[in-house]
Amino acid sequence: MNKLIKKILVSTLVIGSLFNTIHITKTKATELPPVYSEGAILMDGTTGKILYSKNENTQFEPASTTKVMTALVVLENTNLSDKVTIGENPPLVDGSALGIQKGEVYTVEELMYGLLLESANDCAEALAEYVSGSNEEFAKLMNAKAKELGALNTNFKNPSGLHEDGHLTTAYDLALMMKAAAHNKEYVRLSQTESYKYVNQPFSDGSEKWATNRNQLLNEYSAYYYSSTYCGKNGYTPEANHAYTAAAVKNEQMLVAAFINATDKDNFYTNIGKLFDYGFDNFKTVKLISANDELDTYKINDDITIPLLAKTDFYYTTSIAEDNPIYYLDYDKTDISKQAIKTGDILYKAKININGETVSTIDLISGANREYDTKIKTKEGILEFIKKPLNILYTVLVILALLIIRNFIVISRKRRRLRKKRSKFNL
Repeated sequence: MNKLIKKILVSTLVIGSLFNTIHITKTKATELPPVYSEGAILMDGTTGKILYSKNENTQFEPASTTKVMTALVVLENTNLSDKVTIGENPPLVDGSALGIQKGEVYTVEELMYGLLLESANDCAEALAEYVSGSNEEFAKLMNAKAKELGALNTNFKNPSGLHEDGHLTTAYDLALMMKAAAHNKEYVRLSQTESYKYVNQPFSDGSEKWATNRNQLLNEYSAYYYSSTYCGKNGYTPEANHAYTAAAVKNEQMLVAAFINATDKDNFYTNIGKLFDYGFDNFKTVKLISANDELDTYKINDDITIPLLAKTDFYYTTSIAEDNPIYYLDYDKTDISKQAIKTGDILYKAKININGETVSTIDLISGANREYDTKIKTKEGILEFIKKPLNILYTVLVILALLIIRNFIVISRKRRRLRKKRSKFNL
């Protein structure tokens, strides 16, 4: 008996201990750390949902985080193998530089290493001149791209981020640019490179020329190293103070952060990883819909049904403590029964509603072909006409009326012939 009681007590203690462990694990979540910049934002890198913000729409100078947009525009308008001959102006630029010289020839890729690893302003201007002929014309492309991404409070004046009146962005806009860059394979590849040696273009004294990655959150020997950093860009000028933007990935979840106008460098960079931890520990990104999922059907008739498929994936960001949300679709099911349909045709645009709120939209595409020519149209018209009882009654009445009219005509003709015969005999 004592042994049994002992076992029960031990089991109770073990189970109690397990429950306490589970409770601690469930309730333990990284708290929001202090953020040492005037403007800041943390967003989901897939859905764009804002998880934290501070003066996110206030304009500040972005310093060299500008080069995220410079890189996006260059990647969109060149080939990495293109040859660039350095002009007169790039070697004269202020601030950080790779040390390129007039007349030297580099590939776009080599200049991109200088741009993203060394944050070289001379490489930025050389790329801008190659793409557009001047900083001013290149800035127009930068601003157009910013608007395309939804960065509506941004105005770029140059490709480097050097101080210039009116060269401004916001934490929110900068995060949108970083989000786009983090989904660009070439940008990620280039910005993750540890270092690059310029074999064909050493310095004029014959010494080796290298571009070394200055993103300290990527450098495992740095005091600011953060192991989940995916890509990023740092910046500093005396007028802008410190700025930084980055994407981090953990367990296939991507978060994007942007920070502008920080004066306390050490605390600023130390707490960036902590803010990412706060996001990963408190929020999750769930895939609610996969491309080609059958979301509904459209019945044309008893024999023909068209599957309505999701054109794209749909992700949703929610608290890690909550169950995955339930969604429903809302769309105007207009009549498509009288048209030809091909697989992949967009048939409807549906609203995705969660908790009574429209959170996004999704295109519903056809999962089958459906021919609809003149022969089918005529056949369906006849069948549709016959199916209606009033139409049958109407048809019967019409036939009866035609028969009556026909009989009347026949009788009238007989009478006319009879009258003619009588008239002939009377004569």
